[in-house]
Amino acid sequence: MNKEKKLENLKYGEKNKVRAVSKYVTPVFLVVLLLNSRICTEAQSPIIHNDSIRFTMAFTSYSVLDSVYSPMKYHILIENQPNQIILDHYAQMDTSMIFSLLGDKNFDWATNLILYNLYDINAYMFFAFEIKTREDWIGYFQERDLALWKAFFLFKQTTEKRYWKYFQFKEQ
Repeated sequence: MNKEKKLENLKYGEKNKVRAVSKYVTPVFLVVLLLNSRICTEAQSPIIHNDSIRFTMAFTSYSVLDSVYSPMKYHILIENQPNQIILDHYAQMDTSMIFSLLGDKNFDWATNLILYNLYDINAYMFFAFEIKTREDWIGYFQERDLALWKAFFLFKQTTEKRYWKYFQFKEQ
């Protein structure tokens, strides 16, 4: 109602200009809002594409700390940011989703590297054979890593089930 009073006070030519501009303000605002939300969502997506993965390989020698022996190990470290959000997302991911990513040629290499980083698996094969790209990894190493992850998740699943019975209360 207040808007109508303001329009009445304007001259005829000015009223048409206001109406013409107001037709486009809302759609333009919605388009900008939707594009902004889509860009933010894509930037924050924790699933990493093969082309955008950045990682380093590191080596730690053996050490003895407080009478605990730590053997030498080769590590894959993910450099994509936000690193912890990516790792947390993959840690909470369902096993079937992980294997669908490992089976997709757009995400398999990145998912494999993230799993090595997440579960701190010794990546000595990457060092020994200088595997630094997906092309180096395809073939023998890809099949080997898929077998490794199948065994790893199967062991993890059966171990959790085996020990879960000790944490449940028995009914009387």
